Amino acid sequence: MRDEDGIALTMTLLALILFSVLGLFMTLDAVTGVRIGNNFESHARATYAALAGLDHAAVLLGGLDLDEVLRGPDGAWDGSPEAVAAARATRFRLPLPLRTAWALDIEHPGGATAGLPDDGILSTGALGGAAGLPLIPVSGLPLSTPAAGGGAGRVLSRYFVKVTDNNGDPSELDADPGDDPFTDGDGVVIVRSLGVARVFAELTGTLVRRNSVVIFETRLRRDRLWDPGPALTVIGSAVDALFAGNPVIDGAGAPGIGAIDTDTGDGVDPAHLLRTAAAAAGTVAGGGLETPSVEDITAATASDRDRARLLDPRALEEFLRVRAPRMADLVLDGPQAWIGGRAPDLGVYNGAEPWNAPGQAPRITLVRGDLDAPGGFSGGGILVVTGSLSCSGPISWTGLVLALGEGRVELSGPGSGIAGGLIVANLTPAPAGVRFGTPRVYIGGEARVRSDPAAVRMAISLIPADRISFREITTADP
Repeated sequence: MRDEDGIALTMTLLALILFSVLGLFMTLDAVTGVRIGNNFESHARATYAALAGLDHAAVLLGGLDLDEVLRGPDGAWDGSPEAVAAARATRFRLPLPLRTAWALDIEHPGGATAGLPDDGILSTGALGGAAGLPLIPVSGLPLSTPAAGGGAGRVLSRYFVKVTDNNGDPSELDADPGDDPFTDGDGVVIVRSLGVARVFAELTGTLVRRNSVVIFETRLRRDRLWDPGPALTVIGSAVDALFAGNPVIDGAGAPGIGAIDTDTGDGVDPAHLLRTAAAAAGTVAGGGLETPSVEDITAATASDRDRARLLDPRALEEFLRVRAPRMADLVLDGPQAWIGGRAPDLGVYNGAEPWNAPGQAPRITLVRGDLDAPGGFSGGGILVVTGSLSCSGPISWTGLVLALGEGRVELSGPGSGIAGGLIVANLTPAPAGVRFGTPRVYIGGEARVRSDPAAVRMAISLIPADRISFREITTADP
């Protein structure tokens, strides 16, 4: 009997041990499952935060000067050879060091990010010796749950963004032979976004790791399609042109008028037609050419990757029908008559002031129809007209005027005129979609059109940049 009791006790103890081990295993398995779930959720939050940072940066870059962005809110940078070499390195693209990101307190990151350089931090730009306002600060931006009483609740994740130059790229070296990392040459910048989200803290070596970290990188390119160079650019295989009165077309360092021949084999030379018309009246100067300063820029346009699309009528049609309506601040449908100060708000831009001076507010305006402005107009940014453009009143415009569609322009009013560029093209419906027709350019009176590269650069900055590459940064960088 005693032997049976001993065996029963032993079996009971073994069963208890077995169930204890099984319980411990199930507990450990449950903890592991919770950690796996937490890691997955945290990684997803960090991913969405990093993607949000990229999208936010792409929107904020609109209207900003890329050189000022590369130099940061204070507008200052270290130009020493060592600092410049470091700024060209890939690791310079990180918004903050990885070890800092892993251990960061995402609720209160200020202590860990204080002292980090502000180069590449998106801001309104330095002005008059004062630092600009950071748009995505060096301490990042939080993504939070809504609080019960309104306002922000618990921080779930945070993103950090930095903009750097595409140093070493052939296009950058062509435009900026010195490869200065704080000066943009080709309109292409690299945006890197780092997203962080909490995980269960764990000790990794000597580091307490508190966050999941995800990094994405994209390259954004500003579209230089609308920067052919001359003050007036006419696109077509022929042109109907008339100059009268005392107009002035000044190309400054570029030709006054540039002709893009869309059919070089038809025996018609639009540059010759424009030169003959311009010789009748007014002054057309620029580019160190004899007056009237008119040049065929077809070859130069065709050899440029961005500007070559000026020779494609479908590209111009796509801009008019798809891109322009999406990006425009103001869309006006049907014929427009601006008489006696009845022009709408076309933006404000003073070319004599810094781009970020108070009051600078350029806009994109699309007129889907004819525009008759006997009362003149003023403003800044981009004005797109799909019908005929006629203005006998005073003009004070800084930026680009694109007369695309009917491609008919009549300017005769006084005033400072157009400072930037005027591009004219006739797009005619065809069985295959659209083809180039004959543009009509009539310039007389005291009309003024002056090439201004800074004004064109400002106008182009309003067009959303194209995303030309995208990748996740994991272990290989680059």
